[in-house]
Amino acid sequence: MKDLVTGIVAGAFSAFYLVQTSSVKIFGGATAGVTAQTIPRLWGGALLLLSIILILRSLLAMRRAKGREEQKMGLVAALKERREVVCTFVLLILYAVLMKPVGFIIMSMLYVYLQVWVLTPPEKRTKRMHTVAGGLAVFFSVGLYFVFTKYLMVMLPPGILKCGGHIMDLSLLLQGT
Repeated sequence: MKDLVTGIVAGAFSAFYLVQTSSVKIFGGATAGVTAQTIPRLWGGALLLLSIILILRSLLAMRRAKGREEQKMGLVAALKERREVVCTFVLLILYAVLMKPVGFIIMSMLYVYLQVWVLTPPEKRTKRMHTVAGGLAVFFSVGLYFVFTKYLMVMLPPGILKCGGHIMDLSLLLQGT
């Protein structure tokens, strides 16, 4: 039952992801049918295929176990047991949906922090873990923004950090001026 829930959640996410790949802009100069949509579609298709395999494998295992006396787990219990998987997909979807209005930096900080919290066992969630997760979230979000915008020349959504028509220049902030 655990794999069935995981497969269904992953399948729904991959279907959503594949639909969203059609909004990726295609620029001229594509060779041999390879465009900006090619890799996202391959990833989405691979995830969908793996999800279908996981669902089929789970259904076959349930059929084999049907004859044996096994405790049936309800959907809510299965979701609670796979809490990390479900929460990760919810966080990814929220990250993608809120990226443009809120902005890359803030959403990345929230995502990294919350993902660390989700993946940390409840008994190990200490004040130190929260501090480390917060530090990692800030470091990686600001660092990635800086690398993508300054070196790779990839514009990322500034969201609410867009100040007076200009995107807040993080290089000035990092230099302390």
